[in-house]
Amino acid sequence: MSMEKGNRKLKVLEKKEKEVKIEIEGEDHTLLAPLTSKLLENEKVYIATYNIKHTLMSNPVLYVKMREGDPIEAVKSAAASLASEFEEFGSLYKKAKAAIV
Repeated sequence: MSMEKGNRKLKVLEKKEKEVKIEIEGEDHTLLAPLTSKLLENEKVYIATYNIKHTLMSNPVLYVKMREGDPIEAVKSAAASLASEFEEFGSLYKKAKAAIV
């Protein structure tokens, strides 16, 4: 299964009831490190990790294994939560910058 989000392509490499491996085109540690951290905040997530075979020549593969629940929904929820946090940070940054100038 392949999905496109914006200009990023997500490819589900393997899907089981409580596990998923997703290849994320064009990303690196900048996205995957906070995403795995956010996933691990979810008590239903048993394992969240990623692998990048070669930084310049391969896409990262995210692996999520659940104690319970759907791993794809957990990834979607973690990504939405991160997006919200980044938006909030951006807003606070703009306010702080405006106050200095």
